[in-house]
Amino acid sequence: MLSTVFAAERQFRHEAEIQAREFAILGSIRDRKEALAAPVRVSRLVSRPVAVAWPRPIGVRLDLSEVSSVVCAPA
Repeated sequence: MLSTVFAAERQFRHEAEIQAREFAILGSIRDRKEALAAPVRVSRLVSRPVAVAWPRPIGVRLDLSEVSSVVCAPA
C-alpha cells in the first residue's frame, strides 16, 4: 500500500514539474512575441564625441623631435 502511495506522489510531482516547465516556456514565447510586436522607439538624442584627455605616466616626454626614426617590432 505504501509503495502505491509513494508511486502516485512521485508521478504527481513529476507531472507538476513538467507542467511548470511548459508554462515557463509558453510564457517566454509570449514575452518574446510581445517584445517583437512592440514598436521600436528611436532615440532623438544625438551624442557628440567627447574629447578625452588620456593620463600619461609621470616622466614621459611628449617631445618626439629627438627620435630620428620610428622602430617597429618585427612581425
